[in-house]
Amino acid sequence: MQKIGYLIILIAIALIVYLKYPRKITKSIKQEIGNTIFSLEVADNLYLHGKGLSGRQELCTECGMIFVFPFESFQSFWMKDTLIPLDMIFIDKNGNITDIYTALPEPNKSDLELTFYQSTKAVKYVIELNSGQANKLNLKKGDNIKINLT
Repeated sequence: MQKIGYLIILIAIALIVYLKYPRKITKSIKQEIGNTIFSLEVADNLYLHGKGLSGRQELCTECGMIFVFPFESFQSFWMKDTLIPLDMIFIDKNGNITDIYTALPEPNKSDLELTFYQSTKAVKYVIELNSGQANKLNLKKGDNIKINLT
């Protein structure tokens, strides 16, 4: 019983350290979407999934973020603390677009009032770009994006 108590304390300490000293985004990739090359920051852990592009005042025209999940699953995103409008492109493991949403900032809403943007199928990736980019690139459900994480 005492060992379980020590284990719980150790896990709690590890969690506090992880949350207090999160990793910064250190990886980005060049990704072709449509006929345009984007520089995408890679969000591939729980902290980066939660932080996303929140707090950003701007995003360069050909910049964005790719969220990489360990396995395909249904995903739900929101715009908590996100200051710029974004296009959210949900993509399955084969690179097929399942959903595209244009999401607007919701700065004065409580967590219970926020809009959720959900995938209609299991996805492996979500790409966030400046609002209007998906339309400008003429992206639609079923289109394929060859994800290149190297």
